[in-house]
Amino acid sequence: MRTTAGELANFLGVQLVGNAERILVGIAKIEDAGPREVTFIANPKYNKFLFTTSAGAIILKTAPKEEKEKGKVVYLISADPYSTFLKTLEFFHPPEPKQPPGIHPSTVIADDVILGKGVSIGPLCVIEEGVRIGEGTILRSQVFLGKKVIIGKDCFFHSRVSVREGCEIGNRVIFQDGAVIGSDGFGFAPQESEYRKIPQVGKVIIEDDVEIGANTTIDRATMGVTRLCRGVKIDNLVQIAHNVVIGEDTVISAQSGIAGSSSLGKHSMLGGQVGINGHIRLSDGVMIAAQSGVNRDPGPNKIIGGYPAREITLWRRIEASISRLPEYVKRIRQLEEKLKE
Repeated sequence: MRTTAGELANFLGVQLVGNAERILVGIAKIEDAGPREVTFIANPKYNKFLFTTSAGAIILKTAPKEEKEKGKVVYLISADPYSTFLKTLEFFHPPEPKQPPGIHPSTVIADDVILGKGVSIGPLCVIEEGVRIGEGTILRSQVFLGKKVIIGKDCFFHSRVSVREGCEIGNRVIFQDGAVIGSDGFGFAPQESEYRKIPQVGKVIIEDDVEIGANTTIDRATMGVTRLCRGVKIDNLVQIAHNVVIGEDTVISAQSGIAGSSSLGKHSMLGGQVGINGHIRLSDGVMIAAQSGVNRDPGPNKIIGGYPAREITLWRRIEASISRLPEYVKRIRQLEEKLKE
């Protein structure tokens, strides 16, 4: 992709300061960008790179009072630099052409499967009896859909996704490679000398506009439903257990785990490697720091962290105190010696 700074500014709908004829061919991080690339500053901590970057154009809120070098850089002034950066990415990296409609001859598909208009099914997929797939949905290679699975419109399944029997998927849902939906929940009843498997007879329902990361697993309910509500975004390698409910527009980072029968409220955010205990109902808007362990609801719109998770400022004070424990122990011993004297 090759464009001028002026053409890019017109496409983005932003103000241009500098040479409109400067040639731009791509986008890069501010530390790495070259003289024919665009970069951006949305976080003030990157302001230190403003006059050291080699970028040809910088997206930012306001142009600096002093230019780096006259004519050497173009400023693209945006009220929301991060959103403008996303639009710039789409400009230089437009989506790949869609997989054409049709069924690859290597696919195994049951006779009673119902396919909507424009469905595309890639090589080596297996689609069992009673499946329904909405129009415009794309399956890449080696996707498995179990009996009576229902898929909505305009979904996208990357390779090796598995959706087990009876699960229901809404519209515009994206599955990254290797996601497993509807695997058995971890249910075993202790007997005298063994554990007996509890049948997992529920299902998973994923509502509209959800994205599931690579190798994430979402277990079917023991009875009833494991549910991901509209707009949920889940990173790679996340484990969601049986009968969990994830509220609308919640974001979950990689390697997090949510134990059975717990629920997350709307607009929540989980950092990486967060663990949530079973049978907990978290309020709306909870933010949880990475590597935290949660065993109770902190209340709506709270920010928590640590193990066990507690209010974030308290957790930080505790962590700061722990780092000084050797000093405290030494002082206590000195005081004990003085008391003995």
